[in-house]
Amino acid sequence: MKYSFLFCLFGLAIISACNNTNNRNNNSEATDGTTITKKALTGNFYKRLEGTIAGKKVVMHLQKVDDDDVSGSYYYDGSWLNLSTDTVVGKDSLILAEYNFYESYFTQNSKSPLLKLRWNGNGFDGTWESGDKTKKYPIALTEKYPEGSYPFSAGIYQDSVKAFADRPKSPTAEISFEYLESKSKDEKGKWLDAELKKIFGLAQVDRLIGFKNIASDYFKDYKLQVDEQSKNGRGDDFEAWMNYTNDSQQSLNYNDNGYVVIDFLADAYTGGAHGNYSSTMFCLDVQNKKQMVLSNIVKIDSNTLQGILEHNLRKEYNIKANDALSTVLFDDFIKPNKNFYFNANGIAFMYNPYEVASYAQGQIVIFIPYSDIKAYLVPAFAQRMGIK
Repeated sequence: MKYSFLFCLFGLAIISACNNTNNRNNNSEATDGTTITKKALTGNFYKRLEGTIAGKKVVMHLQKVDDDDVSGSYYYDGSWLNLSTDTVVGKDSLILAEYNFYESYFTQNSKSPLLKLRWNGNGFDGTWESGDKTKKYPIALTEKYPEGSYPFSAGIYQDSVKAFADRPKSPTAEISFEYLESKSKDEKGKWLDAELKKIFGLAQVDRLIGFKNIASDYFKDYKLQVDEQSKNGRGDDFEAWMNYTNDSQQSLNYNDNGYVVIDFLADAYTGGAHGNYSSTMFCLDVQNKKQMVLSNIVKIDSNTLQGILEHNLRKEYNIKANDALSTVLFDDFIKPNKNFYFNANGIAFMYNPYEVASYAQGQIVIFIPYSDIKAYLVPAFAQRMGIK
């Protein structure tokens, strides 16, 4: 997943076996500063890949947590492109569907581009193909972990419970946690792993124990709601919307220069017309062992940043100069929030459904290239990122 949970909203599903608990760990090898050789795409894994798509340099992050669940992301000219499994062809081949926030906003019924990939032992060779199949470009990617990047394992914990244990077709509540685990065992690696656990609210608790405890509380609350609805004499009508889900996922957005950016996606359905989802971005300075705030990246007053933000919103969402921002948003302005992330090209602000626009608009992501804020960048950050 980079972004299989979000892709659920676009027709992809995550399947949890009823009353079945899985705790699967990454069995692929990954060592700092080396290229990894593996003959097949077996087992769970996280892979950092760099190379070219259509001759343009990219860094891609892929993770696999199930036989047919591969997801990830890469950046192209500032755009955030998410990837999710379309087809698993075999042990060394797969096809990923590409999702672009901005393009989906304007062309919601268009077919997703496909990345057709074949593992060559060190990375992927393949072809990028447009949704209408009129354009094709070569892909060449190599798995690499240069200094300042970190190896991870990926895994998933899943469980479910029936509303009525004696009914074969009973509604169910399902819960899953897709997680990342630091493979570095030095001081920085241990700090990073502790931060990854904190994101799930686990603190010092072992992941397996922590997930079980959260699931137990979730199922207990679900059973209470089922009992309450049954006692209210509503008959069986309430069962139609008692198939609850609660899914959360950690995925990597950036992994270089001593920085790690984690996207924590929560997706839940608890009855009603539709579920809801949100992404919380965690920017981690592993080199200095601290979670970053915006002032670690830019020193800028809020009014100036708001103007830059609104300028890029207009550019990305095709809002003409004479049109109000409320053609896309609730209001005629947008302010920077604390839910930001960054990559090699710039910084972006993430706004979840209902935060600044309707649920139908999806997540609003506004990307600001470093060239627009170069005068305000914190020198230490710019130096580490190689921004001149």
